[in-house]
Amino acid sequence: MTHNAHMPVTACIRERCDECPVAGQVLCHHTPADLLDFGALVITAWIPFFAGMIRGRYWWGLGIWFALAAVFFGVIEALILCRHCPHYAEEGSTLRCHANWGLPKLPKYDPRPLSKGERMAWLAYVAVLMLYGLPFLAASGQWLLLAIHAWALFTAAWTIQRTQCTRCYVLTCPVNRMPEEVREQLGACYPFVVPDTNLIEPE
Repeated sequence: MTHNAHMPVTACIRERCDECPVAGQVLCHHTPADLLDFGALVITAWIPFFAGMIRGRYWWGLGIWFALAAVFFGVIEALILCRHCPHYAEEGSTLRCHANWGLPKLPKYDPRPLSKGERMAWLAYVAVLMLYGLPFLAASGQWLLLAIHAWALFTAAWTIQRTQCTRCYVLTCPVNRMPEEVREQLGACYPFVVPDTNLIEPE
């Protein structure tokens, strides 16, 4: 993460960040702190899941989860979501963002907003990965781990929504929560980021 916080990233049309109307309100520069915040929340939520799966000896279940995760983070997320992000168009063969740092850029950059089908598919896949362990923990009667895991998932999702989804400029992501006033100013730096509603599939 070597971005100069005073110089625009490649995706921005500005020459400098000075007096930028959205400075500090958009995740233009992804810092180690952003990555650590995101990673700590997600990993913490998965610790009770792994503990319960190992304690219950659900080795086949873990194998399936790891396969699903590898396909999602290696291919599916980039194909559905990441390739629509302006950061995806920057130089390099791997992503440099707060959530998927280091993952390969396999599909080509697509500036179009996410379609309705892409939004639904992304939400469904994330739900499967995040909620996968709950039935296993319930079936094996590991109620304490189930409660801890469920609470950790809720806390991670709630915190990320309030701290990072409010600053992410993939505006058509189904969990984007950027304030409307920031969206309106975003076009001054990223005119191609503000969605053209004509390109989005009807609801």
